Amino acid sequence: MAEKRSSGEILANVIREHYDLGEVQLPRRLEEVHQRRHRKLVVETSKGRFLVKTYRREPRVLDALAFQHRLSDHLLEHDLPVAHIKEARDGKRIVEIDNWALELQQFIEGVPMQMTAKSLARSAIALGRFHQVCRDFPHPDRETVKWRFSEVPRDTFASLYERAKLEGDPVKIDAACDNIALFLRDAGQELSADACSQFETGLIHGDWHSGNLIFQAEKLAGIVDLEFAGDGCYLEDIAYAVSNLCVRTATEPKRLDYRTNLLLDYYERWRTLSPAENRALYYAVGVKHVATVSYQSVQQDGKVAGHTGSEWMQRLSLQCRWLTERARAARHGAA
Repeated sequence: MAEKRSSGEILANVIREHYDLGEVQLPRRLEEVHQRRHRKLVVETSKGRFLVKTYRREPRVLDALAFQHRLSDHLLEHDLPVAHIKEARDGKRIVEIDNWALELQQFIEGVPMQMTAKSLARSAIALGRFHQVCRDFPHPDRETVKWRFSEVPRDTFASLYERAKLEGDPVKIDAACDNIALFLRDAGQELSADACSQFETGLIHGDWHSGNLIFQAEKLAGIVDLEFAGDGCYLEDIAYAVSNLCVRTATEPKRLDYRTNLLLDYYERWRTLSPAENRALYYAVGVKHVATVSYQSVQQDGKVAGHTGSEWMQRLSLQCRWLTERARAARHGAA
């Protein structure tokens, strides 16, 4: 009876058969990255290290992957750092086997973005240039709600709230929850369907956070994970950038002001926010931030970025208070 081969051995043999890479070792799983839709592994070869990504062999999935390859080429042409896609022996960049497919990407050496003034400025420049150079690039719809920065799912926020009450002082948690709820009420008014229709749409990255920005020292070496790229609202990318890079790890107003002003100043060197975007930005940031923390609290069994649910309710309350002040200043042209 033939000996059953492991999935790693199968992948290694497929790579040997379809690529000119010399010696190919067994691929290993990348434990530190999200394995959301597709499996991601790294493989060492005589020609270097590559990221292996496997997919279901379905027309919709393969069409999306082909778009990502076209987008990757376009970004490289405009000097935005993304991973090169390795061609197989037949010249194709998607290898199809039975009911699955794979691609090989250049492995970008480096670490996820660490917060410094230089790295923040470079991430903002990259996002502004991404939006600018892709303005007229043909792009598909995304498998997500276009205005997904406009509302916090009630069930996930309720889970965070209930956990926080079990961990901390219920009176303080209720007060913090009231502050957050008031902010979200105002945000809902500012991000209504009518308001959203005023925001410019186009090709967005869709997942702009520090883990998808690979740095070597303070140089941006790679923008990764184009899986969520497609038709969207520019404000979503900007709100996620401000939420993750400026707000997530800070509660002091001076630090929040400094980081956010720096990011927006460098972003707007490439694309200027419209008056409608300026008025709505801080509400969109807050919704994105509260939604992300609430979701991750459920996914990570209560602890997010080193903080408990109780600690996050206090932090979110402080951050929403700052966002409210910035939103009011923006409305009156003082932000």
